[in-house]
Amino acid sequence: MSRHVSVRHGLLDKQIVDRDRLPVGRVDDLELAVEDGAVVGVEAILTGAQALGERLGGMLGRWLAGSAARLRPGGGEGPTRIDPALVVELEPFVSLSARLEELPDVAGLERWLARNVVGRLPGAGDARE
Repeated sequence: MSRHVSVRHGLLDKQIVDRDRLPVGRVDDLELAVEDGAVVGVEAILTGAQALGERLGGMLGRWLAGSAARLRPGGGEGPTRIDPALVVELEPFVSLSARLEELPDVAGLERWLARNVVGRLPGAGDARE
């Protein structure tokens, strides 16, 4: 799927949904392929607090990215990445061809919080729902 899109207006901060239209996260940043000084494509969609913090920069951005990296289950390297080959639509959301459970690295912090914090609150029900 080759399509020209304004990164700033067309992708950044846009909601990402899985194949069942369940929220996955937001496009917090992008990893771009550059050849001979020109952008030639998107290598990865970056999502999560670590990606957002790195994009924001400054003290707040460093704090956000560092905190997210330390709390990230599995301690993966760098921000969470989504393969752009999974993108099937860009409007009204960035829609993926995969289900959230097929993307184990995506929304890891949110899944951990749901299981270990929110799920333990009285009346929260089953955190797996």
